Amino acid sequence: MKLNPRAFGLAAGLTAAALSGVCALFVALAPHTAMALLSDVVHTDLTSLPRNVTAGNFFGGVLFWGIGTGLVFAFAGWLYNRLSPTTPRAPVSILTPAQHG
Repeated sequence: MKLNPRAFGLAAGLTAAALSGVCALFVALAPHTAMALLSDVVHTDLTSLPRNVTAGNFFGGVLFWGIGTGLVFAFAGWLYNRLSPTTPRAPVSILTPAQHG
């Protein structure tokens, strides 16, 4: 099976951009809860860090994560295609010859 690196990268980039936007909105709307949750994830106290979400931070994060993730996943798709066998393997049937009818 071959991957379309452009489609794979685009799907991953759009997903990362959307998640970045949701995360920024979460931090903007509930900063203490967001930082407490992140503190639990990384096992350190981050609640004292400043949490200023500006329009620049929001759009910069969405662009950075979207484009960066898209490029990484497009490269991963290209690399997968290069490393996968060029000749497809024959499908394996789990049916016995009598079951084929």
